[in-house]
Amino acid sequence: MSIISLSNISHNFGDDDIFKNISFTLEDNSRIGLVGRNGSGKTTLFKIIIERILPKEGFVHVAKNRKIVYLTQEPELDETQTLQECVLESRLDYIDLKQKMETAENQLSEDHSEQNLEKYSQIVQKFEQIDGYNFQTEMKLVLTNLKFPENVWNQGIAKFSGGEKTRIQLAKFLLQSFDAILLDEPTNHLDLEMIYWLSNYLNRIDKPYIIISHDRHFLDTTVTKIVEIKDKTLHHYGGNYSFYREESECRAILQKKEYKNQQKKLKKMDDQIKQYRIWGRARDSEVMFKRAKELEKRREKIEEIAKPAKAKAINLNIQTNGRSGNDVYVLENLAFGFPGKTLAKNVNFRVGYQNRIAVLGRNGCGKTTLLRLFNGELKPQKGFSKKGAGLNIGYYDQMHLILDDSLTVQDTLWKLVPFETRGYVLSYLARFGFRGDDVDKKVGILSGGEKARLYLAKLIHEKPNLLILDEPTNHLDIDMINSLEEALLEYEGTIIFVSHDTYFIEKIAKQKWFFRNDTIEETVLALEELFSEKEEIIKINKSTKIKTKSQNINPIVLEKFYQKIELVNSRIEELNAAVESLEAEFHKPETYKNDKTVKKLTKEINDKKLELNFLKVELDNLEHEYLELSE
Repeated sequence: MSIISLSNISHNFGDDDIFKNISFTLEDNSRIGLVGRNGSGKTTLFKIIIERILPKEGFVHVAKNRKIVYLTQEPELDETQTLQECVLESRLDYIDLKQKMETAENQLSEDHSEQNLEKYSQIVQKFEQIDGYNFQTEMKLVLTNLKFPENVWNQGIAKFSGGEKTRIQLAKFLLQSFDAILLDEPTNHLDLEMIYWLSNYLNRIDKPYIIISHDRHFLDTTVTKIVEIKDKTLHHYGGNYSFYREESECRAILQKKEYKNQQKKLKKMDDQIKQYRIWGRARDSEVMFKRAKELEKRREKIEEIAKPAKAKAINLNIQTNGRSGNDVYVLENLAFGFPGKTLAKNVNFRVGYQNRIAVLGRNGCGKTTLLRLFNGELKPQKGFSKKGAGLNIGYYDQMHLILDDSLTVQDTLWKLVPFETRGYVLSYLARFGFRGDDVDKKVGILSGGEKARLYLAKLIHEKPNLLILDEPTNHLDIDMINSLEEALLEYEGTIIFVSHDTYFIEKIAKQKWFFRNDTIEETVLALEELFSEKEEIIKINKSTKIKTKSQNINPIVLEKFYQKIELVNSRIEELNAAVESLEAEFHKPETYKNDKTVKKLTKEINDKKLELNFLKVELDNLEHEYLELSE
């Protein structure tokens, strides 16, 4: 059954058509990735679906009594609330029924009448129908996995950073009840651990969704269909992102071949029509003119294959103004951080010429701080940091703070090359997608993707021999990311970067530095092994008897931790079975003949569910400690 149906939708901004006569449905089992270049209309389509924007033509139909929720890129939160108030607001039905249940419990304790008992039973039944007993646990698990421990739940929204607000909004949307969800760049501001968790979370929920994302690995693991906005229409692909890439290339080759064959056929028909008319005039023959007319009618009925659009190539071509020395950085017994807080210590590394290093770790561990130290913005707290000779550093700041909002796009580049012609500036900017009126836009009004492209243009023009990149793929569309990857693979300098894009890391990095146990270690482990779900890693460690890297951890200690985890799991299974058995008693008519029995059963169920909640949190903490020790 279709939850959302779009029929012959057309929309434009001014004279620019965004899409024409598109149709689309979201079914109960749909898991769709929506892709397309920046500016192709992905977010506009979402806003049309939820009726924030009315299309110029066509109709949107949402099935009756179906709730569609939309996760925007920009947080829409009430900053007067606390984190907990904000998240609880996502389930007003839970708050309402919980209050009613508490009131009914108090009334029942004072008056054991059959009327109060029936009222209480009905509220409990409704509470169970909305899965109320599990909501508090689910809230803890979601907030914990998005790195919000309980000690910050009463903190005001206004005190959180922009990235944290984005994660709060994600938690709020995941926890509310919905029939379908639209997610616009949900992995922004998530580290790899959180992205892997979100991927698994979405795979577990039995609800349809549409995801806009430039994270190719995330799309590979979460969607079963890709819809591409291209040439003002929709193209459908039955598979994940990797399938879409292969299939779209095959389709492009086939379309090109079919177009050429059809053009040959049409030219042959046009030539034949022309020849019949020549013969008709030369011989004064009505028969020839008739044949020409008949062939012309056949020609007009042929539906012409669209000429394959030639993609505008993006050739970044990152050059250097001379190479650096062999030693780019030498770090000895280095400690760094902020006053009163050390993020890493005992760091000993050498960065060599043409190294490509990915700096990895959970949010807040110090990745960006390390990049700023390399860039000379910070000094180490302790130890030795030697910078190599002949370095020309190109630093990509994910916040793009170096850009001047008051300048236009072309003036931003012209400031670097004041003696170059306007033709040179326009030609260079065109390589980064800035054409026509785009070059006269003020930097302050550019979108996130446009600022990212301009920042790259400025950085590459300076021809650095060391690139320090902090989340360079943020806000770039997939085509631009692919172009950046190709340019970096051809780049002859040294690269140190932070990214949460799995594909980008695996393609570019030759070395991986991982923040762990208050220091930084080089690792050869795959990203999934470093960041994927704890339960799976624990099972792997146990079944394959992997030895710990740390010689200070006694294997007996690890074995005891694992035994604790097994005991907690067993107790959770026992409690689930007990709750199921107790709830079955409510299906017996004789149960309701005795209000004391009902009250006793209700208390036992509530007590066991409360214990279950605590055990699930305890299990999460035990698994986290186990992994910390086994690393």
